[in-house]
Amino acid sequence: MLWWMWVVLWTVLVLGAAAFIGWVLYRVVRTQVLPALDEIERSGTDFATRWNAAAQGHSTPLRTPAPPAMFTPVDETRAAYRSGRDQRQTARLIRRMQRRDTLGQPQRYSDVRRAEQKGLRHGPLV
Repeated sequence: MLWWMWVVLWTVLVLGAAAFIGWVLYRVVRTQVLPALDEIERSGTDFATRWNAAAQGHSTPLRTPAPPAMFTPVDETRAAYRSGRDQRQTARLIRRMQRRDTLGQPQRYSDVRRAEQKGLRHGPLV
């Protein structure tokens, strides 16, 4: 093969590789980098807005502060915990039984027994 054919061949290969790399970089910038920059800009403006509101003294608490429990008697704390636990268990039991009713599934025997112990009736009265 002649020497100038090697030069043409390698020039075409290098230019083709450069064009492919350029096309891939263009697609990455267009689909990945620009949306990420837009998201960073949006979060930056949101952060600046919240920062300025906080600097002006507008406080927005996330939740109501809990009462101090430092000097609460242990028996009261334990009773409050148990009543809350029982309320959560009862609510979970009712949700599970209602979900099984709506799906047409049979109830668990333990759920029905526990509901009757808590004074809840399930199903038609016979």
